[in-house]
Amino acid sequence: MKDVIGLIHTRKTGVNESDIKETEDKLGAVFPGQYKELFKLINNAEVGEWTLFPIKDQRNPKKTWDDIVRQNTEVKEDISKELIAIGDDGSGDKLCFKINNGRMENEIYIWYHEDAELEEYASNLKEFIILISEKKIEDDFDDE
Repeated sequence: MKDVIGLIHTRKTGVNESDIKETEDKLGAVFPGQYKELFKLINNAEVGEWTLFPIKDQRNPKKTWDDIVRQNTEVKEDISKELIAIGDDGSGDKLCFKINNGRMENEIYIWYHEDAELEEYASNLKEFIILISEKKIEDDFDDE
């Protein structure tokens, strides 16, 4: 994930392995490797219009109170129980992983809040970051 770090605009300190494990335990599923790798580098990353929910950081709990666990328990909308929401775009649409046998799969899905439709967007987190970054460059170019 270090090779795509330059495509992420935020530079919030990453979390410890123990914070990731505690979050996995609370969610009842293990994150994909790329997700863990990214969150050890950057917590609460912003990728284009998408913001990935933070993992609660025991070193700074006030800044990470609205974490991925809260988003999937207290705030969770009518999203299927087979999905874990990992981020949103501020409009109500969510980025999600599917859960399969206690593990989150690599594929990134967008859950559209208006019609509860689910679309596979990328085969993994790294591809998602690259695709969103390329889309932003195209959008910026179109605005000129």
